Amino acid sequence: MRHAAQMVARFFLFLAALCLSAPALADDHDASLDGHWAFRIDDATIFVFLLEQQEDGGWEGAWTRPAQIDSNGVIFRAMAGQQTVRPTSVSERNGALQLTFAGPGDTGRNDVLRFRQSGENRAELNYVGIPGDPYPLVRVAPDTPLGPFDDVRIYDRDNAVTEADYVAQSERLSEKEATEGSEEEADAAEAEEPTGADVEAESEEERPRITADFLDDL
Repeated sequence: MRHAAQMVARFFLFLAALCLSAPALADDHDASLDGHWAFRIDDATIFVFLLEQQEDGGWEGAWTRPAQIDSNGVIFRAMAGQQTVRPTSVSERNGALQLTFAGPGDTGRNDVLRFRQSGENRAELNYVGIPGDPYPLVRVAPDTPLGPFDDVRIYDRDNAVTEADYVAQSERLSEKEATEGSEEEADAAEAEEPTGADVEAESEEERPRITADFLDDL
């Protein structure tokens, strides 16, 4: 009986260990909103958002958008320029990160944006007050510019990009260093190769020169 009781106790201890470790494993693999996110339609980047988590757990952000834009939330057109604005307030609501931006002009209306992680390198943007499904966002590099924009084209949010390849900055730097290293080696090899002028100069040095006493041996 004592042996059986020990086996049961060990079994419950094992189950307890599994329950405690499961959240930790989940936390290790949880995706983060920290980084740069883009709303894209086909090959055009309409918006870029910066979401930064601070050491104290709080958040900061920025919204890079066209300086000129005509949109009803479904279609986007007549876009030009670029401007970056900061939120007036940042908060977390129901598992989403909420950024509030001052509205245009003296309208007194605010733009309230809510961000939520939707997958690896993917997120969703809920623009409060705009009907329809959330806008899909994809993770992008920090230096991603807006555009390119076609002056006469109408961009429909139904054509928004939902997935895109993302290369971490460390990987991009490694590729850049490798490329630069190859270019430097090629330049060095090219510099070592003798040119036509070098070969001609060497031939001139090896050729016997005629001096003033060349008649003495005749």
